[in-house]
Amino acid sequence: MSEKRLRRRWRPEVALDIEDVRLLRNPRFRRLLEARLAGQIAQNATLYTLLILVVQDTESSFQSTLLIISYTLPAMFLAIPAGALADALPKRLTLTTGLLLKTAVAGGLVLFSGDTLSIFLLAAALSAVSQLYSPAESATVTGIVRRDQLPAANALMVLTLVLGQILGIAAIAPLLLRTVGPSSVFLVATALFALASYIIGWMASDFSREEEAATRRAGFINAMQEGFRVLRQDRHAYLAIVYLTIGTMLLKVVVILLPQYTHDVLRISTRDTVFVAAPAAIGAGAGMLFAPLVIRRIGGWRVVAAGLVLLLLGMLGLGLVVYVRDFIESNINLGIGFVEREVGVSSVITVSMLLAIPLGFAYSLLSIGARVVMNERAAPETQGRLFAIQIALGDLLSLVPLLVVGALADVAGVRATLLAAAAAAVLAAAYLTFSRRLGPGQPLPRQALDTRPAG
Repeated sequence: MSEKRLRRRWRPEVALDIEDVRLLRNPRFRRLLEARLAGQIAQNATLYTLLILVVQDTESSFQSTLLIISYTLPAMFLAIPAGALADALPKRLTLTTGLLLKTAVAGGLVLFSGDTLSIFLLAAALSAVSQLYSPAESATVTGIVRRDQLPAANALMVLTLVLGQILGIAAIAPLLLRTVGPSSVFLVATALFALASYIIGWMASDFSREEEAATRRAGFINAMQEGFRVLRQDRHAYLAIVYLTIGTMLLKVVVILLPQYTHDVLRISTRDTVFVAAPAAIGAGAGMLFAPLVIRRIGGWRVVAAGLVLLLLGMLGLGLVVYVRDFIESNINLGIGFVEREVGVSSVITVSMLLAIPLGFAYSLLSIGARVVMNERAAPETQGRLFAIQIALGDLLSLVPLLVVGALADVAGVRATLLAAAAAAVLAAAYLTFSRRLGPGQPLPRQALDTRPAG
């Protein structure tokens, strides 16, 4: 083992150290992060605003479920073929065109945000574009950094996602909704998508012809078959996909129920969902910083499993928030009563904000760990379809449960629905993990480290 490799292996135990930050000296990776940040701010602000508009107009969790499903349906039919196309098409065409189409959709929302049906259709259009763009963006990372830099690179990719959530959901969208109106959010999103398309087009132009050609060698059908082959033969990749899919479904449940949870449990306006969303984003940022260290110590797929367990515990906490509040007040002095008396913030709101932090932390562990596993276990030219398979499976399998969740929340209440969703996820994860009928028996050996320079 080389001296440089030993230094990386035995370096001080910090999550993101100076060697990881030096990834930002790689111009292609830095531009990818810049474009991703602008696009994530725009997309998160747009989706948050759409959800608030639908809930305010209809006052129904079922209608918010229909919005999520309209955003989900395109992935059911397009994600896998789009992932294969993302591997086959040139990066410039895939990434730049995708962002330009998102710019057009955001512009359409400026004109038609007052009509619920138009909101559903434009949300579906935004999702359809994302099916081609997202796998290409995820698979691009392995083409521009070394394999031993993947944990840190994926952590920085998730950092931009978290910053996009904080700025889009907790800052830009709430501020503009309260001061100007929904059209202003969509105008800002249009400008940010256009900026991202300029940046990503500049980055994509730096790919060599050899790098582009390597992703176009497989045929379309063979490309899709290769993605499924990896999952059938590698248990670690299989478990990472399974746990990430379940975690993504749970996240959608939380998103659907969050406005009603804010209104029915926290007793505040649906516009104030930021009280839960912002702490979750803070937790996601902490998870991003912590994930590379844990991945280096115990491996990516174990981090994915730990993230799923923590996510389930967070959902149980939100469902049992009143009992959690009572336990904390009786046994732990966190000053919750003082905050309620002196600041005027309900103790239930305070506890919900505290519980939202591990939710975000858990999903960061889950998503970063899964990215690293897929980056390690698949060749670069097949990774786009692996990410696409995960998206397609998650959206397909979540369709019926999300409909049930929306209807159940209106009948049984949001807290009971959270508990039922968490219990169902535990049963599904246990069955898919231990069933001998599904999934490969043993993991494949890790691929040799890629020693390409970081650019």
